[in-house]
Amino acid sequence: RKSSSLEESSDEGLFHLCLASDCVHFQEFHDGMFVTIARTLAVGGIALLCQPRRGSSLSNFMTLIDAVNSASASSGDVPLFQMDLMEDFHPKVSKVHRSIATTSTCYDPNWHRPMLLVMTKLRSFDEDIDGRLARKFVKTYINVK
Repeated sequence: RKSSSLEESSDEGLFHLCLASDCVHFQEFHDGMFVTIARTLAVGGIALLCQPRRGSSLSNFMTLIDAVNSASASSGDVPLFQMDLMEDFHPKVSKVHRSIATTSTCYDPNWHRPMLLVMTKLRSFDEDIDGRLARKFVKTYINVK
């Protein structure tokens, strides 16, 4: 569902698995992506995001997650997500990467090589705290670009 706002959802915590591919490229929508995943995943649910690094895009999305997690930790709460980034997540993908990297002049691992970001939801999402922090954080790094 596409929306220009981050309105409340009735899908709160319904899903145990979220699959996304190439969805964090547009950094101005990182807060929406983060909030959507946080709202709809059940505690213990897993989001699998298959993404290339694409410059600072993937790194900035992970920094957003870290910022929300750090704010939780500083207030004595459990982080919202456990996060793991896997570069070699499947032998076939790694083999194809090595082959293409040595034979193609068009292949740029930064833009083409998929990484697997695994996000495990550890606690309930707090719209007022986590959502506000995500929106504020994204506005900060989007305006700094």
